[in-house]
Amino acid sequence: MNHRLIVRHTALSLILGIAVCVAFMAGASRVGAVDTEGQAFTLARFLEVPTLISPAVSPDGSQVVWLKTRRSLAEDKRITRLWLGDVKEGTARQLTFLDGEVGGLAWRPDGSLSFLRTHEDDSQVWINPLDGSEPRPVTAVDGGVSAYWWSPDGRTLAVLADAADEEEPEDAGMESESTNQSDAVGDPLAVDIYEVEDDRVDWTVFDRLEQPEDYPQLWLVAATEGGPASDFTPRQMTFAPFYPYHVAWSPDGRTLAVTYNARFSSLVDEDQQVALIDVASGELEMITPADRHSSMAAFSPDGGKLAYYTDREVDLRAYLNLKDLVVRDLASGEVTVLTAETQLGLGGSGSTPSAAPYWGPENRYLYLRVADGTALDLYRIDSRKQTLERLTELTGNLVELSLAGGTVAYIESALDKPGTLFAGKPGKKMKPIASVDDEVAEFGLLPARKLRLPGHEGGFVEGFLFLPPGAGQNDKLPAIIEMHGGPYSRYGNAWTTRYPWQVLSHNGFAVFIVNPRGGTGYGQEFLRGVYRNFGTDDFEDIMAAVDELAALEIIDPERLGFTGYSYGGLMTNIVVSRTDRFKAAVSIAGIWNYVSAMGQNNPQLFIDSYRRPWDEDLQRMWEHSPASRADRIATPTLVMHGKEDHPVDPRQSVEMFSYLQLNGVPSRLVLYPDEGHGINKPSHMIDYQTRELQWFRHYVLGEEMAVGADGPLPVEP
Repeated sequence: MNHRLIVRHTALSLILGIAVCVAFMAGASRVGAVDTEGQAFTLARFLEVPTLISPAVSPDGSQVVWLKTRRSLAEDKRITRLWLGDVKEGTARQLTFLDGEVGGLAWRPDGSLSFLRTHEDDSQVWINPLDGSEPRPVTAVDGGVSAYWWSPDGRTLAVLADAADEEEPEDAGMESESTNQSDAVGDPLAVDIYEVEDDRVDWTVFDRLEQPEDYPQLWLVAATEGGPASDFTPRQMTFAPFYPYHVAWSPDGRTLAVTYNARFSSLVDEDQQVALIDVASGELEMITPADRHSSMAAFSPDGGKLAYYTDREVDLRAYLNLKDLVVRDLASGEVTVLTAETQLGLGGSGSTPSAAPYWGPENRYLYLRVADGTALDLYRIDSRKQTLERLTELTGNLVELSLAGGTVAYIESALDKPGTLFAGKPGKKMKPIASVDDEVAEFGLLPARKLRLPGHEGGFVEGFLFLPPGAGQNDKLPAIIEMHGGPYSRYGNAWTTRYPWQVLSHNGFAVFIVNPRGGTGYGQEFLRGVYRNFGTDDFEDIMAAVDELAALEIIDPERLGFTGYSYGGLMTNIVVSRTDRFKAAVSIAGIWNYVSAMGQNNPQLFIDSYRRPWDEDLQRMWEHSPASRADRIATPTLVMHGKEDHPVDPRQSVEMFSYLQLNGVPSRLVLYPDEGHGINKPSHMIDYQTRELQWFRHYVLGEEMAVGADGPLPVEP
């Protein structure tokens, strides 16, 4: 059987009038995985491994809900089911069995379970009283609900939803007295505007980088036991260009603490703020300084204090700052910094917090996830003593967290274990409630080996090494190096649903996933290591680590591949433009030309990371761009991208591919329709991951039967 992946190309243009037709031949996912004592861990099996997500503890702390989700390649979709666990007994039962997207798990204050249910692209809030009665919707918001938060009395919901349509003036539908330009009199330049009929208006007018009318806005809507309330008029509380992200209710229900962006979405400006909105009047009070990022607020149980994250310094913008957790006394306005000395990553492993902290019931302690290098654990902050205490020392990473009623629940996963849900009292022994680790037990997955290697000019590089089953430590293996996204992120010891490192290792490759300077979890100096220097010192860090791995005879320096997604795709483009040491490269959703990228969808990355990139650092950005070294590239490169990617415009990959083809570099471009920055449709994922594996087998291992590129036709001088 022919296992070749077939791609037909049509003409390319810079406006993406592109069609890339992909036929995935039957059996192509079987790529000769190395046999182990268990079953072969193929790409198909990897993609269908289930995971646990979105834990939510009930108000009294006695129960926890979560979602169990997996991809189905046969149905080409994700299947998600809702589960409920008893914390004391450690038992669990499945609550939903039918198709339909479920998410947004929360609890109504009366103990009813709530969730977002999506049907025909419309998401509404549903409740399940858990008393044997049927689940039912409690909202009917036009356009659907994207996020929601219960009021303390359970009668009102704060929701993010589409803004109300602007009302047209009463005479909007009346014809103009003069609709013909020839009717103009007096000033010969004064003419009427020709009104085109609505059904012919097919253009878009921009007066800003974005369309503020498309931003979701904050509404208050009522919910009743019998279904959506009909006697309560929904109230829109915020208006464009205000962009709300997160909401917290005060315990008395009179005030909302809103994380918002005043002018743009986070694609343009990550400097968010926190404001208080009076529920009765709608009056808004900004309480955080405008010169630094602040986000993710949480009221203390007594309502007297508000905790939130904020930038430590003001010299650089959001991405380049460590975050502090602060507490504001709502009576006096006094703000106390609780974490002034720490170099740890508060609120998760990203450069901006992903969730609000949790107050304990005693109004004193705050609980949050904290990153320390590759570790991610549960910490507790004493708001009186301003001390930070680590409560867990997990082998894996604490990937999700919930706390209520004195009970904490979290999910721990590792690079060889998809995840286990634990629950219990903070700081005490935790009880496993559910796990999917046994879903991969038959495949004999090995724990990744954490390494700390020398970096550039006295720096260091941490990362994880995957070795093939049965391989020794000094076998000089063919190797694939992978860089993380961001760059303000890092790899930790956590299961991935996107990157098939274990599959690559089962195909005979050593795989090293690398954390060079510029990432999170290693302090502020490390975080700022690539400020105004994308693809320079971090590239040197990576190459120093590769040299060390080769010196240790773990990898064969003559059989190397490189890959990455997002900033990892950018780094892949950097690598092929700066060195010819790699036999093959796979760039996914990466930036190629910093200057053109600045004007394509995601200026925030460069606004934070270069000095006024539209003038002061423009030349510097070009010199750092892989595009400036296009003539040096010889590495066979596979380029892949989602066609609806807004953070990184797919024109970046089109531009790169054009340069590669014109220069005669073996290359291939694959564009996936209806995909954003994350390529998520199962059929698309199995395709791009199979292409990646085939590419490395062809060019790194020299397997002629594996799929490479058709010969390019360079333009002769």
